[in-house]
Amino acid sequence: MIHFNWYQFSDLTVEQLYAVLMLRCDIFVVEQHCPYLDPDGKDSYAYHLLGIEDGVLAAYIRLFAPTEIENYVVFGRVVTARTARGKGYGKQLLQELLRYCEYHFPGVAIQCSAQFYLKKFYESFGFVAYGDVYEEDGIPHIGMQKVN
Repeated sequence: MIHFNWYQFSDLTVEQLYAVLMLRCDIFVVEQHCPYLDPDGKDSYAYHLLGIEDGVLAAYIRLFAPTEIENYVVFGRVVTARTARGKGYGKQLLQELLRYCEYHFPGVAIQCSAQFYLKKFYESFGFVAYGDVYEEDGIPHIGMQKVN
């Protein structure tokens, strides 16, 4: 059983932050063979959703609240640990994200830069692709948006 909790950056423990960075590095850098600097300086003003299973970080997503300049929610770094795949945690992450946004940001659009192969996954949650496919860190991506 997985348990999800939202955190502001300042509320993450050192151990939680380390687990987040390890998971993101394991999947986005090592598994996807994509050498880039994952700690991008944006984590400190993001909200972090951690999915913990048996005391271990199994799934994660980060969210950026709307601002006066950009009146939409942005999320990214959606990841499930290799050992936790096949359990539906990706779907549960998105469901939790949408619940959180509906409660905290009602009526605000939600956007992400999705890896293109996950387009149908995001469409199943009501997201619509916009713009052209583009390459980010050597991986095809597409913009996706959902009106909340």
